[in-house]
Amino acid sequence: MRGHGTSRIGDSKDVTIHDLIGRLGVRIEYRTDLPPGRLGAYLDDQRRILVRSGLTGPLERETLHHEYVHAKYRDRGSDPAAERRAERECARMLIDEGEYAAAERLGLSPIGIAQHLDVPLAVVGVYQREILSGRLPDPRLRSE
Repeated sequence: MRGHGTSRIGDSKDVTIHDLIGRLGVRIEYRTDLPPGRLGAYLDDQRRILVRSGLTGPLERETLHHEYVHAKYRDRGSDPAAERRAERECARMLIDEGEYAAAERLGLSPIGIAQHLDVPLAVVGVYQREILSGRLPDPRLRSE
């Protein structure tokens, strides 16, 4: 399992998501007053990411990675295409292909895979959608 809070960008060394966000010149602010159901937000004009205080580790990592993608592309407002891109890139950053393939070979359910990889179930769902769409290789077709 990838280290908590680390992301793999291309072939570079693992770096923390906080490092990646900082390199964009974006600040992170933890808040207790986000609207119900909102885990985070990216405010482009302020170059700031808001994150709900008190999230579990997996939810905090997902939120930070998701908002990082919005910051990377300087997204403004709520655009469905930008949300799907953030979900896809977040899942690819949080899930290691080899570790996912190993979990699949164990015959784990999506919930089991999420627990095994220490990511939220929604991230596994996005990753599986990427596999089914052909945008990611199917781990069941890999030779061991």
